[in-house]
Amino acid sequence: MFKIGKLLLPVLGIMLMATGCASAPQKASGSATGKDMKIVATSVAICEILDELGFDNVIGIPETSNSIPEKYAKLTTVGSPMNPDLEIIKSLSPDLVLSPKSLEASLSESYRAAGITSAFLDLSSVEGMYSAINSLGELLHCQEAAKRLNDDYKTYIEGYREGSEEKKEILLLMAFPDGFYLVATENSYVGNLVKLAGGNNVYDSSYNGDENGFVNINPEDIVQKKPDHIFVFAHYAEEDAFKFMEQEFSSNKTWQYFEAVQEGKISYLPSEYFGMSATLSWTDSLEYLSPIFKGESK
Repeated sequence: MFKIGKLLLPVLGIMLMATGCASAPQKASGSATGKDMKIVATSVAICEILDELGFDNVIGIPETSNSIPEKYAKLTTVGSPMNPDLEIIKSLSPDLVLSPKSLEASLSESYRAAGITSAFLDLSSVEGMYSAINSLGELLHCQEAAKRLNDDYKTYIEGYREGSEEKKEILLLMAFPDGFYLVATENSYVGNLVKLAGGNNVYDSSYNGDENGFVNINPEDIVQKKPDHIFVFAHYAEEDAFKFMEQEFSSNKTWQYFEAVQEGKISYLPSEYFGMSATLSWTDSLEYLSPIFKGESK
């Protein structure tokens, strides 16, 4: 599913919250519906989803160094995903702006104050992304493409699970180049990938992390979990973030109590496959994890 304004929406009879108004829900200010709606997509992942749905009426895209679907590549850029330029967005007069749900807390009030109608897609898990794809399919009249994507997802998962090995206890850390890290729970996107790959996150869904599934826990508490393997991914600046964690594992004596550290069972997951939000290349991420869970080197 995805959220428009403050509402969790059914896929039919979708009502749009006019974000410049705090009163009851109403139809979006534009009269366009379905494939005629003018959409601004503020993340690459959302651009890729709209492209796979066969939606042509995107009018604004994020400013990014990553690859954008070719048919959108020359469109007006509206700033970074975390800080979109509201003036540029307003000048495009979109019917709807789509952003990741992970940014709802920081963006929803700004959209509302600017009178911009917005929706937030749940990209915190693979399952959530495909639920959002179903909802978008209904909203944008792209149901056949949405069904095809969901059928492919189910087929892949069934085949992947058939070859799964014995589950391992996994500690998942998100590293920052600034010199700190957070524990990623099962509720984070990378935590969701680890679960799909057959891992048991030692910090499962019962742990109350932030809205993106992260929690600050010190090594003295973590050592009680006795993980079989430690996965590290970077929030940004991957090279510097990984250098910090390598130093942390070697210089912080608490980490020496971990068998996973003693035995070198630490994997550094590349940002190319492991980020903050779900993307349609999630199968590449699982294929990356597969040899690790099968005991092969990575």
